[in-house]
Amino acid sequence: MTVTAPMTGPAAGLPGHGPRLPNPPHDRRPALAALAVLLIVAGALGSGLIAYRSGGRSDVLVAAHEILPGHVVTADDFTIARVAADPGSVVAASARSNFIGTSATARIPAGTLINRTMFLSGQVMPANALVVGVVVNAQQRPARQLQAGDVVRAYLVGTGGSLRSTTAQGAGTPDQDNTPTSLGALQAGDILLKATRVVEVHGNSSPSQPATVSLLVPSNAAAGFVPAAAESRVALVRLSPSVTPDIDFRKR
Repeated sequence: MTVTAPMTGPAAGLPGHGPRLPNPPHDRRPALAALAVLLIVAGALGSGLIAYRSGGRSDVLVAAHEILPGHVVTADDFTIARVAADPGSVVAASARSNFIGTSATARIPAGTLINRTMFLSGQVMPANALVVGVVVNAQQRPARQLQAGDVVRAYLVGTGGSLRSTTAQGAGTPDQDNTPTSLGALQAGDILLKATRVVEVHGNSSPSQPATVSLLVPSNAAAGFVPAAAESRVALVRLSPSVTPDIDFRKR
């Protein structure tokens, strides 16, 4: 004889209720799915835009550090950047060797895109100028150390009495121009050079030690400046970078 066990549980006694497969879950997050599609589309558009813009970029020369007027350029003075720029206003990186040995005609800040007007082959010092060196101590120069490229004004100082000279540049008052003037003798406090470019500075590592400063001096002012420089009776004051020196390196 066969014995059948009775059904138990909530389905007991109900006809047709046997084991059933679970219902498939319903997608209750349509907004998230739409957002994912939008992100995919935006990413594709962004990648395409980057690819489009990068097609107009090229490798150009950039100043690796500050380059001062008169500096003779070496390969280490340049670095390379990839930028989108007018080809006529920049220099291709492949042309680096063409600029080795040229001289800077102006101060070039670090990171500046190089162009051909910033450099000149051969001598850049004008024919009517001289480079004159003068030794100045801590009391005869600014507290912040002078650097090549600075524009300075030179005064006669010291207690050595008047300085015989036939010419001076703008001596007397700061408002005078730089026309050579017959003075006979210069007095302490007279202006020797109204605005002149610093070419080189040596021994400038310590503010308390004397430094030798080379200045670009107009030839017609040398007679008034050289005797004062020889006696170390020159004091230099730094002028604003916007001041144009009375004579400067030649530009194209």
